[in-house]
Amino acid sequence: MRILIVEDEAVIRKGIIKLLENSHIAISAVEEARNGEEALEAVARAKPDLIITDIQMAVMDGLDLIENIRRSYAEIELIVLTGHADFHYIQRALRNQVADYLLKPITQEGLNEVLSKTLLKDPAKWTSRMDDDTIREMSGATSGLAKDVLAENRAEMRERLDRWFAFCRGKGYSWTELKRIMGHFELLFRSELYLVLKEYPQDSSPERRRLAASAHELQAGWEQYLERLIAYVADRRSPRNKRVVDDAIRHMEARYGDKELNLQALADRSGVSPAYMSKMFREVMGRPITQYLNELRLEKARLMLLEQPEVKISAVAEECGFNDYPYFSKVFKKHYGISPLEYKEKS
Repeated sequence: MRILIVEDEAVIRKGIIKLLENSHIAISAVEEARNGEEALEAVARAKPDLIITDIQMAVMDGLDLIENIRRSYAEIELIVLTGHADFHYIQRALRNQVADYLLKPITQEGLNEVLSKTLLKDPAKWTSRMDDDTIREMSGATSGLAKDVLAENRAEMRERLDRWFAFCRGKGYSWTELKRIMGHFELLFRSELYLVLKEYPQDSSPERRRLAASAHELQAGWEQYLERLIAYVADRRSPRNKRVVDDAIRHMEARYGDKELNLQALADRSGVSPAYMSKMFREVMGRPITQYLNELRLEKARLMLLEQPEVKISAVAEECGFNDYPYFSKVFKKHYGISPLEYKEKS
């Protein structure tokens, strides 16, 4: 990824560069500009993928820069820097489709989260020369693997990894193409993982899998890498909280089709209050329990559509715990970017 930083204070520019170097995103080049005019020259010269720009600058401010960029370079992603007093500028920036904004002073966590959300907003932008099926499959696999790591689900992790590499074999990708695709795969996975963990483990070096000499070695390297991440997650957790959450996850896996399954039912099962169950689950899994259950039901529905094409979509929705077909269709399309009917027809 090529990034341009537009900020009139040199100390802040250097600070952002340092934070970018410590982020989980693969960065190929970083350019700097002191104002909007310099930034437009840098854009024409360096063709950045992403611009991080302050709003208040001399010569040409960030909002005028953004409007100029949007007229000529619609594909560039934009992130604005703002202080608490600058929120009235955000509306104008949002009208020009900025990806997100960062509050000053900028933190590593804040920058990492914004970068991850920007990458995952439109995976197709960062996975050039891939067909839609591969992009969709990659997005589902990377998102699922991040959840498997968080749930410490080794069996599902291996099965998901197997399905992904089997998909790549089915597409007939050459070794060179597979290595390129796995570079994009890693970028999306690391972004997904950061959003669920709120950090990226520094001791999980990807070097061994990058040295693989075959698809088999590459898959084995990924499995070892994910095993290390699962071990890291396990070490961070409180044993009691983890037991309660693990039981809730097992119960959701077994009863996801039950429409009565909800936070209250899971809390009652564990003998804790809904508020405490919600707090524990978020601490252990990094996401709300209701979101986890909804995504589990959607994934089960997707697999049913794929593996049982003869079953009616309304029956799939019913089987997976959704109250009505229109709601199921709406949340399915929002999550996967394609309606259940379109997914069934393409599969």
